[in-house]
Amino acid sequence: MKKAIRYIGAIMAMLFVTASCDDFLDVNTDPNNPANAPVELLFPAAVVSTAGTVGGQYAILGGLWSQYYAQNNASNQYKDIDSYNIIASNGTFGGRYQELYSGALRDYETIRERSRTTGQWDAYLMATVMQSYTYQVLTDLYGDIAIDEALQGANGNVNPVFREGPAVYDTLIARIDYALAQDFPEEDASSGLADNDVVFGGDMEQWVRFANTLKLKIFIRQAYARPSVSQAGIEAMYAAGAEFLVSDAKLDIFEDVTSRRNPLYEMDQSTALNTNQNLKASETLFGFLEDNNDPRLEKLYLEATNGGYRAMPQGGFNLTTAQLNPLSVSRALIEPDAPVYFISEAESYFLQAEAAARGWGTGDAAALYNAGVDASFAQMGAARGGLYPYPGGGLEAQLEAIITQKWVALAGTYQGLEAYLEQLRTGYPDFFTYSLEGVTGGAFPKRLPLPDIVSQRNPNAPQTPAAITAPIWWDVN
Repeated sequence: MKKAIRYIGAIMAMLFVTASCDDFLDVNTDPNNPANAPVELLFPAAVVSTAGTVGGQYAILGGLWSQYYAQNNASNQYKDIDSYNIIASNGTFGGRYQELYSGALRDYETIRERSRTTGQWDAYLMATVMQSYTYQVLTDLYGDIAIDEALQGANGNVNPVFREGPAVYDTLIARIDYALAQDFPEEDASSGLADNDVVFGGDMEQWVRFANTLKLKIFIRQAYARPSVSQAGIEAMYAAGAEFLVSDAKLDIFEDVTSRRNPLYEMDQSTALNTNQNLKASETLFGFLEDNNDPRLEKLYLEATNGGYRAMPQGGFNLTTAQLNPLSVSRALIEPDAPVYFISEAESYFLQAEAAARGWGTGDAAALYNAGVDASFAQMGAARGGLYPYPGGGLEAQLEAIITQKWVALAGTYQGLEAYLEQLRTGYPDFFTYSLEGVTGGAFPKRLPLPDIVSQRNPNAPQTPAAITAPIWWDVN
């Protein structure tokens, strides 16, 4: 394990150093030479690649677009994100897209290929779950992606066809089901990955729960766009006795040492950067917490330099310091040793609560909702008291409560990207405010444009990037 952790440190350093570069990698080329690296090192490196991207640059995007944070009016790092001014040639997100294909996804595929051949089905399940999680992030952000013909290397298909979102989702479900159907150890992993499993330490019961919870999330995401598919899939899971996460699926290896810190902290708050003042409290989440006397407010934001707690409007980065003193505004509280969460305990309970509220899953929706709220308060070290009782009044009121509390809970685990996607899917919370400096004519962003480097290199990729205001297929509200 120590060897794996040292290797992880090197990979983390590489990820953070290259996060702002414009040197793109070929989608079918793996810079880590997976043909030579041992599987037991490929897996933790792949997990770190996923975590470094989803928990780093995409977490900054999600934190701003889910209105947890706003760009400070005394600095300028994220003005483009806060004003929805994202274009296909944006090097930052193009680089992250390429990192996931060239790093994480390729390494997971190598593990899947080798473990299928050797019959190491525990390793196969672990790699399949993490690869499916990563693919879902990409298709939820970009829409059509390469999946079936991707990752074949220089000797394979270097121009993979892109598939539409529903087909990608169906493929992910089929892959997870196949992995779950294999003969793997029921408790501790037996392959060489057992000592290098940086997510669950080789606990196969937790991997099965993670797989089931990821499936539940994939089905729930389709609830409005393909309700019959969503309902049938969820009902089949419950009929088969599927068990879901009751703890976090996370990468918890970070420490307050350069290049070993949480990736969001490393990219935004590290002392090695010019400033750590970019991400300030957004009035949207801050106001909700303040209105409800929610003690989680002080767990999400730091006291302002001038004392007290205060937020700023979304997109208020062009306000003059006379209009808004930046020293009076609270900064995002991001811990250097915080984990990167893939699916948190609270999120799992909220997914189950929605399934139960819709009548597609068994269990008590109110109890599951309360378990999610309680898990969020516990994770942030705050006392809930009598806040946020489960509402009556029918399904819509219950869904609003479930998703709104999921939105708050995801702030505590730096999962702004997931919160943003859920807001697009459901319309909750319904009190988001359009950026003061928005460039999309009043329309909120719905996606990221496919990086132009992908279209230029692959004639089978979409040649005209969709507008960022064009909804992803499951966003029908």
